[in-house]
Formats: sequence, C-alpha cells, structure tokens
Amino acid sequence: MDLRNQEEQIKPEDDIIRLSKRQRTQILDSDDSLEDIHETNSPQTSNQGNQRVLQVTPRFLYGKNKHKWSSVPRSATTRTLRRNIVHFIPGPRGKARELQEPIDLFRLFMTNDMLQQVVTFPNAEIITQRNRYKQESYTVSQTNLLEIKALLGLLLIAAAMKSNHLPNCILFNPQRSGTIFKACMSAEIFNFLIKCMRFDEKQTRNDRRKEDKFTHIRELWQNMIDNFQKWYTPGSYITVDEQLVSFRGRCPFRIYIPNKPNKYGIKLVMAADVNSKYVINAIPYLGKGTDTQKQPLATFFIKNITIPLHGTNRNITMDNWFTSVTLADELLQPPYNLTLVGTLRSNKREIPEKLKNSRIRAIGTSMFCYDGDKTLVSYKAKSNKVVFVLSTIHDQPNIEDATGKPEIIHFYNTTKGAVDTVDQMCSNMCVNRKTNRWPLCIFYNMLNLVSINAYAVYVSNDLRNKKKPTLRRNFVMKMGNQLMDPWLRERLQTVTLRRDIKVMIKDILD
Repeated sequence: MDLRNQEEQIKPEDDIIRLSKRQRTQILDSDDSLEDIHETNSPQTSNQGNQRVLQVTPRFLYGKNKHKWSSVPRSATTRTLRRNIVHFIPGPRGKARELQEPIDLFRLFMTNDMLQQVVTFPNAEIITQRNRYKQESYTVSQTNLLEIKALLGLLLIAAAMKSNHLPNCILFNPQRSGTIFKACMSAEIFNFLIKCMRFDEKQTRNDRRKEDKFTHIRELWQNMIDNFQKWYTPGSYITVDEQLVSFRGRCPFRIYIPNKPNKYGIKLVMAADVNSKYVINAIPYLGKGTDTQKQPLATFFIKNITIPLHGTNRNITMDNWFTSVTLADELLQPPYNLTLVGTLRSNKREIPEKLKNSRIRAIGTSMFCYDGDKTLVSYKAKSNKVVFVLSTIHDQPNIEDATGKPEIIHFYNTTKGAVDTVDQMCSNMCVNRKTNRWPLCIFYNMLNLVSINAYAVYVSNDLRNKKKPTLRRNFVMKMGNQLMDPWLRERLQTVTLRRDIKVMIKDILD
C-alpha cells in the first residue's frame, strides 16, 4: 500500500485530536500523552514523576480584586534573567579577615568608644545612687573601662555555663559556681553595677523620648548595627523574620505574640545571612506610633531593613506577615533591585479562587500561575491545608522528583530559617538576667548578637585557612576570660585584697 492510500484510510476524527492554540501552550511532561488533554474549565492533571501538577485551562485567572494572572509560564529556553545572576563571595572583609582571637572580634563590634558610653552614663547614675547610702564604700565607687569589660566577661561566661538564670548568692558561691565570679568582683559590686547601668543622658531623655521611644539605647544600638554591616559581606540569600526578646516589665512598645514561647517581649525585625547566620540588620518595633510614611507596616520594615542590600539583586526570604504582591513588584524596581520568596496568606485578594482548596483536589498536588516576573504556587500539603508561596526568582513549574514538592517550596524551606536559628542560638547561650528595665534587656540581647556574629567571622576565617573551628561554647568562654584578664591583673595589685581572693586570681591567671 502506497503512502497516499494510507493517508486516505486514516480519518482525523477517529485517531487524531486536533489541539487548539490554548492547549498547545500548556506545559506537558515527557510522560504525558495527547489523549490526557481535555478542553474543560476544571484543573487538569499532568504526571511529573511521582507528583501531579494541576493545570488550569483558562489562559487568565483573576483574584477578588481583579488581579490578572496567566496559567502559561515564559519559555524555559530563554536566557537567565539578570535579576537571577548574583555574584557575591560571602565572608568578613577588611581587617576582620585577619582576626582569630575572640577578644579582637568582640572589639570589632563593641568598640572601646561604645564601651566608654557604658562607663560614662553609669558613673553619672552612681553619683546619684551614692547619695542614698549612709557611708561611702568601695562598693558604691565609680567604675572604669576595665571593670565594665570584666562585668561583660562575667555575663558571657555565665551564658556559656548556662548559669545566667542563677541568683547571685549561688553564682558567687565558689563551692557551686567555681572561683571565677568571686575572683573577678564581689556579688555586691556586681549587683550595684547592673543596677546603675545606663546608656544615655538622663537629663535630656524626656525631650528625646517624644520623637523616639527607643532613645534610651538608640545610639549604642545603631553603632553596633553599623559595625555589623561594616565588617561582613553577606551571601546571595537573606532571611527576614522577627525575634521576640522576652520581657514582662513596663515598656511602651512591649507586645504579645501567643505562638511564641515567651509570648511577651520586645519585637525586633531582623535580617540574617542564610549560610553563616550572621545578623546584618535589626530594627525594633516601637508599637502603633511607628511612622510608616503612609506605607503598610510590613512593607515599611522590609524596605528599611534591606537598605544595606539595595541594588544588589539579592533574594529576600520572608514569612506571610511581610509578603504581598505589591511588595514583590516594588522590590524589583530601582533602587531596591531585590527578589522575593515568601509565603502568602490565603485571604489575600490577589489569589485566584481556583488555586484555593477544594475537596476534589488530591493531596500533594500543585497549581501555578504567573504575572510578569511573579510566580504563585498553590501546594496542597494536607486535606485541609493549602500553602501559597510567591516568588520573583522562579519562573518555571519545576517539581522535585524525590519529594514531589515544587522547587519554590524547597527553596523557601531551605532559606527561611536563618533568623530562627539566631533566636535559638540566643536562647541556648544567653547573657540575659532578670530585670525590670527594658534598655538593659536590649543590652543583654546586643551581647548575644555580638557573640553570634563574632563566632560567624571566626568560623569563616578558620575555614578559609583550612583550620577546624572550636566549639561556640569554648569560643564564648575564651572571650569572657580575655575580657576579664586585664581587670584581674589590676585587682591582683590591690594591697588590701584578701589573701584567698589573690590565690583565686593567681590560679585563674595561671
């Protein structure tokens, strides 16, 4: 039979399904057959390995606010977008690349000029407190830089030993906590210095507080953040999330978050590097009085906390409190030039109704829609739970073969936990002590962040030099010892010092 007769015997209506233009634009997997495509208005299923991807036949989808989405992605054969090309070598920079000792790394972020403020303002408070005592003693005398460093060293050592929650009567008992605390200073001096700790000028505070509720410690805080950004180059992926510093005393911007372990505290919006967990920036939430410059609160925080990263094409991963479609569009534009990956709340009006949960939808299925540079995926994780993730860095409906989950969700799970890890590190090795003054609570958290960032720089330098880094606990212990060492040597020269304490100091100094 010749070819012409063969073609006449085959009828198009019997064996060949002619595809419309809309059907030809759908993405098909290698296992899909043409017979699996039906022109209906319900979602369609295409097998990708062990995962099913639901594809909606309408070319365009609309949210409640008439936001327009497309069910067809851009061509996968086009070249990589410019916003997805990021070249950064993360790690310390400048003189931070050469530092190995914990004390040098501590001075990098908490400079002597900053510590001098922690000496000047407490001394002013000591003069006021001293007038309330009947007789003057060494306990109520003014402090100096070496003694303040020794105090910070004790706090760091207590954190490394997990003794920060112990009362002073146990902490300064040599039989229970060792001789390090007793050798450094008496419990009375320790209590008095903590009681007099101040970080700003008390006489002008009321005028400054009208404009800035955080003015009690604003200058010291900002200097620390500037040092964080000065000595480290973050990687291409950044996490933005919130940290709740536990505090139950009086504070004009204390908040209550029921799903947090501590529930009550001071909220910090924080940005951290995904790989090293290095804290890049942090902004305190000051309550309803925050000047958002007529922007949504979450948008205001994201734009301000990413100021050091503007114009770098880095990716910002965030949770559903921050993520919005409007924010994703704004971050792509100058001067921000940032990409976004974040979960989206199901009540957002931009989400099409067909992407939401339905009873007939199988568990583990995914649905994609696109709008320019934005990709929205709907993944059904459980029978009653659908997760929405918005991305401006992904543009294809790729599925991981091993898990059957979308690539966008894998990327989000990989990059979302930096700030949570920082919060966990603060809890595991914490200098915080019980206090009713929120500026002191913030100062304790500053010491926690300084120790975390110092350790991140230390690990980066050791790995670059092909050395094995020491444990973080040993690093913090050594930092505390090095902070106390000059004060112990000076105290040893005191003529009237008790003999048993001199023996303790000599044993510590070896």
